[in-house]
Amino acid sequence: MSSSSSRPSLASKSPIGVFDSGIGGLTVAHAISRAMPAEPISYFGDTAHMPYGDRSPELVQSWSVRIAEHLVSNGCKAIVIACNSASATAAEAVRDAVGPAVPVIDVITPVAAQVAAGEARRIGVIGTRATVGSGVYGRCLRDAMAHQLGGASGRSVEEWATPLLAPLIEEGWHEHALMEPVIAAYLEAAGWSADKLDALIPGCTHYPLALDALRKVLGPGVELVNGPDIVAAAVAQRLADSGLLSTSGSTTHHRFAVSDLTPSFADSARRFFGSGIQLDRDALWD
Repeated sequence: MSSSSSRPSLASKSPIGVFDSGIGGLTVAHAISRAMPAEPISYFGDTAHMPYGDRSPELVQSWSVRIAEHLVSNGCKAIVIACNSASATAAEAVRDAVGPAVPVIDVITPVAAQVAAGEARRIGVIGTRATVGSGVYGRCLRDAMAHQLGGASGRSVEEWATPLLAPLIEEGWHEHALMEPVIAAYLEAAGWSADKLDALIPGCTHYPLALDALRKVLGPGVELVNGPDIVAAAVAQRLADSGLLSTSGSTTHHRFAVSDLTPSFADSARRFFGSGIQLDRDALWD
């Protein structure tokens, strides 16, 4: 665990630390900036090691802890694990590493809680091999359902790995004609169709970039869960509960760092946050 004496003191004007293996976490960072425009964000994309979904849980845990400690040592007041694979395998290790004074928000728990509180009875989850292999969505959803009126009776959760989607999106192909047939092939392999699902959780932070393709394949009758907005609301609540929510009206400056500069990351960051962003290579692994 990092020594608290070596950390800057937490303050409401300190940045929120957000990390992912690549561009997917930008969907979460953008949702946070929309929900809380007074909050500065310090984003780290571990592009040197992407995608996390095909890495071992031990590696993902090690990298996640190192990144979180790095963000906290640079003054971040909270950590958002903007990666489903890291949330599934490393959330508790990150919490242990940064200590109880730093709120840590993963991208799975708040989404599962909101979906469980809704009316969807047949719920599908797509994600990386790491996320689906962990079974974390099923466990979280069933635990949350057990506390709802009527429990989980008559409700089902099925998870299916879709490992090709994140690399395609990372390459900037989320609007490519190839996305729809790839999605359709995965759903067919899972035995899913629009008449067999009430809601689909895109269980990877890259996937919101491909929502248009998902909607075209599934049609309007299936709810596509908006994970980034749900997570942003959870972050706001945790900061408010911890007395760390910024209410300053001053100009907000975000910082974006990557472990390896890639054109796709730069393009996506500017798409979400404008052309004036500062993008640095952070030699965390050197």
